[in-house]
Amino acid sequence: MSIIQIIVMIVAGIIAFVAMNKQKSGAAWGQPVAIICAIVAIVAALWSMVSNLSGSGAKKAQDREVEFQKIQTRKLGQYLAQNHAGAKAIIINDPFNDGTRPNPMLEGLKDGLGSAITVVAEVAPPVPKIENAEGPEGEMMAPMETWYTAKAMDDILKGANADYDMVITCIGLPAGGLLRLKGKKVAIAGGSVYEYGAAIQGKVIVAAVTYKPDAVYDDKPVPSNMEEAFNKRYLLVTPENLAEVAGKYAELFEKK
Repeated sequence: MSIIQIIVMIVAGIIAFVAMNKQKSGAAWGQPVAIICAIVAIVAALWSMVSNLSGSGAKKAQDREVEFQKIQTRKLGQYLAQNHAGAKAIIINDPFNDGTRPNPMLEGLKDGLGSAITVVAEVAPPVPKIENAEGPEGEMMAPMETWYTAKAMDDILKGANADYDMVITCIGLPAGGLLRLKGKKVAIAGGSVYEYGAAIQGKVIVAAVTYKPDAVYDDKPVPSNMEEAFNKRYLLVTPENLAEVAGKYAELFEKK
């Protein structure tokens, strides 16, 4: 494990610990920050596992993670195709994927949607230019939440110049973003659902995929059964199963 990986895991763990304590003392932001940091720590651990392998072992681990990403969004796509056939959707993509490398989340989503949902446009927020990035005093990119704002989301959706009634986001929603999507169906292809319980219940968000708090991460092959593979790591939260999911994983949702 490299020093960078160790630092990432330690920092994520410390922030998660502080956030949970803040949440217990009444800070609304504590729970979602703790969940995000837990995800970061998991990713760092997986990164370490992959980097410590070599040859065919590393390739198998990489292929396994790619397949899980596809399954994550394929399940969502299938649900939308079955329950919202005929919708015209705009997909909000990962802004860091310029199309020169594989995009398993997008691939899985389109596979699941099939021909039942018409994808009228694919958009992504513009990534800010990093000045002096290669110099000795190169700047770190600002956190995504500082530049992927509700206005930025609104701008890219308007810029698509397309007739649509559904937004499927692969990068979550910016703060206040849901208010900009009134009258549209919204689907979230991964991330926290902490503040969206009411929106899911009200069918503003028609479906959301999130990580299971008791997800299993191991080096076993991806189960051949898609449902089994999906259930190993993810939850599909919908208006129909919200009460059941919240009853089993209350920590996923903001308490009001």
